Amino acid sequence: MISISHIRMISGGFRLTVVTVAAVLLTAGISGCASFKEVRTFASLSANAAGYETLTRDYIGALDRRKQYQPQKFHGDLETMKIHREAQRASLDLLQQTVTDYMQGLGSLAAGDIRTFDRSLDDLSSSLNEATLLDRNEKEAIGALSTLLARTVTTLYRQHEMKRLIHDGNQPLQDVIAATRKIVKSGIVADLQTESALAGRYYDNFMLAPDNPVEPVAMALAKEARVEALDRVDNRIRGAQRYDAVLEKIAGGHQYLYDHRNRIGQDDFGRQFKPAIDELRIAYRNLLDVSR
Repeated sequence: MISISHIRMISGGFRLTVVTVAAVLLTAGISGCASFKEVRTFASLSANAAGYETLTRDYIGALDRRKQYQPQKFHGDLETMKIHREAQRASLDLLQQTVTDYMQGLGSLAAGDIRTFDRSLDDLSSSLNEATLLDRNEKEAIGALSTLLARTVTTLYRQHEMKRLIHDGNQPLQDVIAATRKIVKSGIVADLQTESALAGRYYDNFMLAPDNPVEPVAMALAKEARVEALDRVDNRIRGAQRYDAVLEKIAGGHQYLYDHRNRIGQDDFGRQFKPAIDELRIAYRNLLDVSR
């Protein structure tokens, strides 16, 4: 540890000591901490929420559940679809991991940490090749974010580095989140809605079949099973929809950071950014509630 007690800067009899300079710098650093704290909180919440793994597991499992509601002759087609979706799951996993990695990198910068980006370029290239759901632009957005992280997260904390990451990362991040939301809404939610319709039709056909004897106990059990089956699917639909809401809040929060990046570090920035964090926290809590 280097200790310099009094380095003097003398001009016209004016003396400024290093102790005074250090005090000024320390005060300046403290004044910006609240703003950086809010960025760290947002990044941490976003990283945790974006990595919602239940979503991809449910996307594959839906096809096994659908076998209950379709004749045996269609089970081969469902198995083919399942194999296809298992290959497609790489797209969802890659999108989610990219958002998580980016937010962890942003949080590390805000905290002043040095963090190594773990994904090698070879691993990323392999993952992109397996991501069959993504088009060229979406893959380029993932590559852009990963490149930014490899450049930035190994740099010692500096305010302009954080602003630079937010500036350069905003558009590819928005593209990655949009691609994830497209899969959630157009793929997962739509598939679960189809599953709900098939489940309802299966039990209705059983209970309303003309050759099915009216047996009160059997009918009561069938009605109860129908309600339980539809509730399970509806709960999965709500989970997917709430995950989409989380992604919307992450995208909106980062857009706010981008739009106001030149004010990061100012005293009032943290207070003004806090509502976006609160909205994300509520959306994430709602997602966890429906997942229990």
